[in-house]
Amino acid sequence: MTLRQAARATDEAGPRDPPCAFAVLDGVFRIVLPDGRDATPSSPLRQALLAVLLVSPDQTKPRRTLLDMFWGGQDRTRGSASLRTALHMLRRDLAPLGGVVLQTDRNAVWLTPGRLRLRDPPMDGRQFLEGIDLDLDGCEAFEEWLRDMRASRDMPDTSGDDAETRAPPRHRRTSGSGHSAPDIIPRMSRRPPALGMLPAVHGSLSAADSLRITSVLDAVARSIMAESWLVLHDLRGGDGPIAPLPIETGRGPTHLLEPLAERHGRQLFLTLRLRDAASRLVWISKPACVLAGEIEELAAVAAETILDHLASSEVSPDTPDLFPWTALTALFSLDIDAIHRTEAQVVHMYENGAPPVIACIGHFAQVFKENEGVEPPLKITRDHLCDLVASVPASSPLLPLWQSLAGYCAHMLIGDNALATALLDAAQERSPTLSLNLDHIAVLRMSVGDLAGAEDAFRRCQRAGAGSPWRYTYDVTGAMLHMAKGDYRQSLHFANQALLRKPRFIGALRYAMAGCALAGNTQDAKLMQARLIRLRPDYDMGGWLEAMVRRTPGEIGRTLSRTFQKNGFV
Repeated sequence: MTLRQAARATDEAGPRDPPCAFAVLDGVFRIVLPDGRDATPSSPLRQALLAVLLVSPDQTKPRRTLLDMFWGGQDRTRGSASLRTALHMLRRDLAPLGGVVLQTDRNAVWLTPGRLRLRDPPMDGRQFLEGIDLDLDGCEAFEEWLRDMRASRDMPDTSGDDAETRAPPRHRRTSGSGHSAPDIIPRMSRRPPALGMLPAVHGSLSAADSLRITSVLDAVARSIMAESWLVLHDLRGGDGPIAPLPIETGRGPTHLLEPLAERHGRQLFLTLRLRDAASRLVWISKPACVLAGEIEELAAVAAETILDHLASSEVSPDTPDLFPWTALTALFSLDIDAIHRTEAQVVHMYENGAPPVIACIGHFAQVFKENEGVEPPLKITRDHLCDLVASVPASSPLLPLWQSLAGYCAHMLIGDNALATALLDAAQERSPTLSLNLDHIAVLRMSVGDLAGAEDAFRRCQRAGAGSPWRYTYDVTGAMLHMAKGDYRQSLHFANQALLRKPRFIGALRYAMAGCALAGNTQDAKLMQARLIRLRPDYDMGGWLEAMVRRTPGEIGRTLSRTFQKNGFV
């Protein structure tokens, strides 16, 4: 469970106002539970950390300040690691209080309001934090702070304020439950940053190298989630994303992380590029050698640097919203729950004033539902699609995407190839390298018998979409195209490529089964059929075959039909 999930669980479960413990700072430092039991941390360092938080405004302190106070003599990496360890141990010390008491993110450390209050100082002149003496190099700033506190004895008592009525400080955001949590950036930004993680771009890595790069990126994502409340969009398209796509936010990433992987001899290098949604380069890392034993350390340093840049980035209000890419990634995951969540969110956004064209995503979801045999698609009309695309300003950078989605829906859902051609060609004119649109063009041209045009679009799609998380569906288009050309072995090659990228992809299983059958490999074809039936017991193979025969040249379609009937597939 991430820190964010833990905070939510605390908000949703149990009493809203747990019993308050008390802190004694004058004399020997003590934490006293409501029933009188002692819960004082055993370490003087953790006592000092907690005392600093207790007397700070709103019981909050920037992480950088704590680093300077206690580990000022260490380099930043070692100091950050020491602080993380101390905070982890302090959470364990405070566990007897119940719930979440100590909270952190990338920028700040704070105490949950109302959980720890200061006891009034006694009148017998006891020394502030009596006996605290840290044997720690680099804590001169804390010692100076302690001398000043003892001299002034002017401790602001935050215990008298009600946590529900106290105004939140500038660096916090207040959630719907009334609790507050630090922002990762100042309030100057009109939109909070959100990070989209793209798949690694590479030439030709081995399976082992690809797995190692994936492990590094997974570790970067985990570190970002542990150190901040940054919303993370895992757009890599894997079968097991680090976190569910934040569909319900209705907002896309404001920044994109582009990994580039390359092997030189015996060394594997990873470079990270951070861009904003307008494609401006924010930061590029030095190529880092990826070694098996240093993945976590490499990821922690990368995550810290990324969060530093995001913390200082102001998101312009006219930055394009990339929510469509998050929604499409959810659809291409082929996860039924993600498809339904996306549909529901699109309906919610449409009903609450989002631009009407957002409905194109909901219509595109119907293609997945039909092709994957999930459930019958909802009906749409030609006029409705035209109205949606016409509502988009010509200056919108996302217009080619909307045109492509609407065009593919026109072809797949209502069979209007004239409208589909007009929309897909218009999208290509505006964005010649939009790989998703090139894939749609290849499918459309193949369906009308233009195999040469389909192959041209497919080859351009393969080049433009080499690093796309949706590459598996482009491979299936290759399987369709080569089957239509009568090249069954090449068709089987692309179907197998798709299955390697997406093992549970119904579309790939269909074409792998068909390719094996047409190539005379009946045994493997039946294995593919068995896998397909396990995934979708009620799948309408006859309906798919009928549609496939319509999209292929006559003789090949008839051969496919005879082969399926001969082997008992329909």
